[in-house]
Amino acid sequence: MSLPFFITIFIVLIYIVLFMDKKLSFTTNSIQFMVLSIISTNYLTVMTNKLEWIRASRDVTQFISLLINRECILPLVGVVMVNRYLNSDSVIHKSILFISLLFFITSLDLLHLHFKTIDYPQWSLLNTVIMNSVYLIISIGLGKALYALQKKEVKKGGQNL
Repeated sequence: MSLPFFITIFIVLIYIVLFMDKKLSFTTNSIQFMVLSIISTNYLTVMTNKLEWIRASRDVTQFISLLINRECILPLVGVVMVNRYLNSDSVIHKSILFISLLFFITSLDLLHLHFKTIDYPQWSLLNTVIMNSVYLIISIGLGKALYALQKKEVKKGGQNL
């Protein structure tokens, strides 16, 4: 039951990313997506295999839904976060964006708990919220760095990053 749900969320997020106003170019968004995907994959691998703080399901379809979440949905949320963050001027809008996306990511983790895709033997949901907020902060920092590189390239008259 979890696989169709997460595939639907993934498709909706693809449409949101395709049609939203973006300050970052396609290449910069691709780099952002790839780096965030690597970070989320390594986080999941370390927590499940090395530390064994999170236990993933042995069911193939549930594990695929977990992979779709960590490999595709979370990096797309990071891309949405950065582009909306760069387009927003108000601190209030940036704070509301951060809190709403943190709530969205945490609700996805709650759905994984509900569908029994993951289990927390030595971890808690509060720790997950903290890690999700760190993930969003990393995505903002990476996006700002990539945006600075993009502006630097445009100023030089070179190719757009």
